[in-house]
Amino acid sequence: MFWEPFDLLTHLLHLALGFGAAGAALVALSARKGGRLHRRAGWVFVAGMVIAAITAWLFMFARPLPLAMIEATVALYALGTALLALRPRRRGARAAEWALFALLCLVMLGIGATAARLYLAGTPFFAAPAAFFVILAYFAALDLRYLRAREVARLDRVRRHALRMALAVSETVRAPTITFADQLGLPVPAIVFGSFLLVPLIYFAFAPAARRAAAREVAARAV
Repeated sequence: MFWEPFDLLTHLLHLALGFGAAGAALVALSARKGGRLHRRAGWVFVAGMVIAAITAWLFMFARPLPLAMIEATVALYALGTALLALRPRRRGARAAEWALFALLCLVMLGIGATAARLYLAGTPFFAAPAAFFVILAYFAALDLRYLRAREVARLDRVRRHALRMALAVSETVRAPTITFADQLGLPVPAIVFGSFLLVPLIYFAFAPAARRAAAREVAARAV
């Protein structure tokens, strides 16, 4: 009885902030990269997604949904690495980057174990978590390369920021679509991997503008 009002509140917060974050993402993507509107909409997106991910974990304590918890964790990872990419000299930034890398590795470990268990059980469904593992392994490889570099150019950090933000934005489509998968008549694997296609689409459509803005900023500082 005590849990029910709190559970309802977390669901309402999750829905309101999740859809609000999606709207803020559209504004940030359409605004001039590096401009005031882009930054403000970006912060609204980050705040909404962080709270939506946290509330997802809270109400899933009562009804554990492994895929949803993984998606919420990946969203937090994407947002954290996107922000740190533009603030590499903040105190504790390096340690936070390594912590997010470790978090991603833990998620990959769970997904890899699921794929191995399904494979040993003789079911073809092992291919879905195996493909998910490969996608996250790509980001982990990029992280390791980034963390081992002594210096990273600003344009490369902007590229990293754009790719991780694209991953976070894809979550605004993936999470609600999975929730209503039965009503939509769509298989969950198709939703998961279909929404992942948004990452390269967003990145290649909007990252060039962000890199041009960063290049202009670098040139202005050099004058």
